[in-house]
Amino acid sequence: MLRLRYALSIITIFALFFPFIMQQTFFPFFRFGMFAEPVTRKIQTETFHLIGVNEKGMVEKQLGEKVGVDQSKLNYLLRNYYYRGEADKFTKQFYQLLPEDLHVDTVLVLRSMLNDSSIIARYPNGKGSPK
Repeated sequence: MLRLRYALSIITIFALFFPFIMQQTFFPFFRFGMFAEPVTRKIQTETFHLIGVNEKGMVEKQLGEKVGVDQSKLNYLLRNYYYRGEADKFTKQFYQLLPEDLHVDTVLVLRSMLNDSSIIARYPNGKGSPK
């Protein structure tokens, strides 16, 4: 009787801790099983671009580098201002930083996601010269 009680207590303790042992060793392999979700990486698919246009319609890209701002930092700043709803404010400030020898009349901010691009801000709004 004592031997049976001892065996049951060992089995009970093992049964209590067995799931925790399996979580660390065997269960991580289940993510590749039949009902597992596909393994994906979260890649930032949204990018922002500053584009300058002159009177003749010529497009000037990479405006950030002309002012001395790296593209990744510019992308961060544009995303930040866009989600705060201040993209127009940023575009105006950036327009004022541009050197005059570029001859850029309008600055556009493009938001690109996969196959879709849209203009989210423009300065000087296409009407007259800025004040």
